[in-house]
Amino acid sequence: MKHFSKISTITILGIIATTTANPALASLEVKQKQQISQESLEAVEKFYKSGFIKLEIGDYRGAIEDFNEALKISPKNDEIYLSLGIAKRQLGDYQGAIANYTKAIEINPLKSAAYNNRGKAKTDLGNYSEAIADYTQAIKITPKFAKAYYNRAYARKQIGDYPGAIADYSQAIKNKSNYFIAFYNRANTYYRIQEFDKAIGDYTQAIQINPNFAGTYNNRGFTKIRLEDYSGAIADFQKAIELAPNYAPPYTNLGLVFKKQGKTTAALENFSKAISLNAADAVAHFNRGVTLGKIGETELAIKDIEKASQLAKEQGNLKLHEQAQLIAAKLNRN
Repeated sequence: MKHFSKISTITILGIIATTTANPALASLEVKQKQQISQESLEAVEKFYKSGFIKLEIGDYRGAIEDFNEALKISPKNDEIYLSLGIAKRQLGDYQGAIANYTKAIEINPLKSAAYNNRGKAKTDLGNYSEAIADYTQAIKITPKFAKAYYNRAYARKQIGDYPGAIADYSQAIKNKSNYFIAFYNRANTYYRIQEFDKAIGDYTQAIQINPNFAGTYNNRGFTKIRLEDYSGAIADFQKAIELAPNYAPPYTNLGLVFKKQGKTTAALENFSKAISLNAADAVAHFNRGVTLGKIGETELAIKDIEKASQLAKEQGNLKLHEQAQLIAAKLNRN
């Protein structure tokens, strides 16, 4: 019986708020670019600082209002357009964000952060080729821009360019040696192309940088299953559960290991725990159903497998959906 993977994925795409990360310094750029009165300069700085603070605390609508006020006084400041774009993206206004990043680029064609952030908004829209072009331009302007390499890697991975993604994750790591999320996602990419030893190496490196993220242990454990290192996999899943007791995937995966080892009771306990934490876990439902079927609990097995089929279809996992349908039909005939 083929088991279906339960590997965790997270993605953090780098966003740059300002090239200076300091509202006061950004406001000085206004003075350099435009001859405005001291009173107007102070007003711009006031609105920009207020908007920046609101951006930091998640008041995106308030930030937009303040940035727009600043632009009324200083309409050619690229920093303000950049920050306005960030606020709009956080509200899901990706086209509005792109327009603001484009305006920042028109004002300052060498603003690598604006290209990076515009690429991120295009990534949000699924326009990966255009996003890659923007990330590439950001890198051309700032060759050691680790976040732009990371973001381009993600976009390349989305279009199936795994070698390109790995190369970009590697360059991001070269430019930022403790880049946890780059190690983590390069490991996920290695897993995707079945280079399991390299994946484990990267997960291990990610754990050294951040030993408290349960997802890394979960994914390393699942990779160890592929290498038939069951004791190592169990240890990793148990560590993931220790760090995040309400995180369902390691329970599902622990159940898979016990199922492989013929430890039926332990497998059922872990599948059930996963389902109690995430009722939409199609993999846990499927494998609990298969396990129940093997011990003669046919009615319960059918219920679980039919649920797995329904969930898998809703989640776009057609392979699991079809397999669950076949097994449910077989159980119904017996």
